[in-house]
Amino acid sequence: MGFLDNSSITVDAILTKIGRKRISDGSFKVSKFSLSDEEIDYTLYDVTHPNGTDAYGTAIENMNLLEAVSNRTGFNSHLVNQTISGAKIKLASLNYPNLESGDNVLLKPSTEGAPAENYSFVVENTGIAAFVNPSGAGTGVYSSTVASAASATIIAQPFANPSPTATTNVRVSGLTSGLTAVVTLTVKATPTSGNDALDPSVGIGTD
Repeated sequence: MGFLDNSSITVDAILTKIGRKRISDGSFKVSKFSLSDEEIDYTLYDVTHPNGTDAYGTAIENMNLLEAVSNRTGFNSHLVNQTISGAKIKLASLNYPNLESGDNVLLKPSTEGAPAENYSFVVENTGIAAFVNPSGAGTGVYSSTVASAASATIIAQPFANPSPTATTNVRVSGLTSGLTAVVTLTVKATPTSGNDALDPSVGIGTD
């Protein structure tokens, strides 16, 4: 962690572990990115500043900027409508640490402090876990995303590497509220599997 020079416009981008692995094997291609401004304290926006509207954000503009970090679970700031300020997405658990290949996890969120809604579900690494039959298709059909549902079931996938465990995150987002929660899944390796959960060529597992 370090500070950036905020005297000019700066874009600080870093790669995830999988991104670095793909550079090393020559398969690197940017397909996703995530933005964050976790270091900004927006309560410092001062509408009573004596110098008028141009000075309302002076304290924020003078804050130190932090270098980018790859830990998405640390992203806690999300823009939402002011009418649902204080609302949050609730799940039975945000951490499943001891899953084995084939284990199912039912994600059934609810939104506290805001009207009922459907959710989108996105898993980062389908080599570790993937959603089961999101379209109602036959057995052995998995997906990285469930676009709109009240709940979703995700299944731990078999892999031999990395060992002894691998971890991935599931981002659950309210389609109406814009609220987000992150669920962490840790799956134990299956020594007899021929899959590498960090190999981009593996893709989504099958039965």
